[in-house]
Order: sequence, then C-alpha cells, then structure tokens
Amino acid sequence: MTLATITAISLPDQVYAHAADHDVALTAGRETFRPVTGDGWVKPAIGTGLWTAPVTTRHDDGSPADSAWLERMREDMEADTSDLLLTEIHPSTDAQILLIDCQEHLAAIVDAFPAAPHVPGLRRIYPGWQALAEAGWDAVYLTDRGQWATRLPVSGPDLYGWDLECVLWLRHAYTVGRTTPSAAHAATERSAA
Repeated sequence: MTLATITAISLPDQVYAHAADHDVALTAGRETFRPVTGDGWVKPAIGTGLWTAPVTTRHDDGSPADSAWLERMREDMEADTSDLLLTEIHPSTDAQILLIDCQEHLAAIVDAFPAAPHVPGLRRIYPGWQALAEAGWDAVYLTDRGQWATRLPVSGPDLYGWDLECVLWLRHAYTVGRTTPSAAHAATERSAA
C-alpha cells in the first residue's frame, strides 16, 4: 500500500499558539528546530517537532485570529486563551506531507515505519516518528475525519490523544509568517484600554 499524501498548497492554513514570551526564532530557524525523537508511543517526545492547527477565524486585516487548538482549549478544557498569540506556518512548496484521513492511512504508515513499543508487552504499535523524518517525510497532517477514525478504532493502530485536526512537523520544512494576537487576546487588550 502506498502512503497517502497531501501537497503543501492543499494544506489548510496553519498556526501554532504560544505565550508572548515564546521566542519564535526557535521554530523559525532550521538550525534551532528540534526534529522528532521518542519512537514507540502515540506522540513523539515532548519538545521535539512542532504542532500546528488550522486557522478557524481571521481578524479584519486577514491575520489569524483563532485556531482549532485554541477552540479546543476553550471548549473542552475550559482554558483561558486570552494571553496567547498565533504564529503563521507556511509549508515549503516541496514539503513531503503524509495524510491521515482514515484508519487505513495510519495503518499504512505503521506498516511502512513501525516503532518498537514504548512499553514492553504493549500490543499497540505506533509510527516510528524519527524513522519517518529520517526517510524524508516533513510532516503528518491528521484531518478532522482522520482524528475521529483513529481515536478509538476497533483494531489496528490508533492516534488517541491527537484530539483535533492538526499537523505534526517532523522536520523544518516551512517558513514562519506573522505573529498576531488571538481573538481572545485582542479582546482582552481592548477591554483593558
């Protein structure tokens, strides 16, 4: 089975959310990007790779105002996102992006790049994130449909914990755009004035 892919131009507009004291240069530079490590689990090691989510709302000037991640934080976790900023991520035109839109897409990735289980005796097998990056894959795009299909499947690999449509950047294959206040952040700034 061949691996499903999506072109960079077809990828929905992406942003990542962060606090005001975050140094965007850490994700902007190829030399400071930390490629994924930590195989054998549903997600790579914390602090490696980069997670982005689709833009869901824009400010009047066209800049990102909200994202799928911020919406989930507010709705499912009842989190206050008013202090967060959004930074645009634009994939390189030649970025190699895997697509997970159904259970079969994930199963094909696991078949091609299986990781040894993180926990001895664990029967679940996950993708070898580091092996994917080393093979030239730049990112994995999980659609909303794919997220529901891989959350708790009857059998086969799962991505339980990837709770929304998102992109996991395995390698630096993008440019960084504007950093803008989220809609909640902008509203808080206006009410304080």
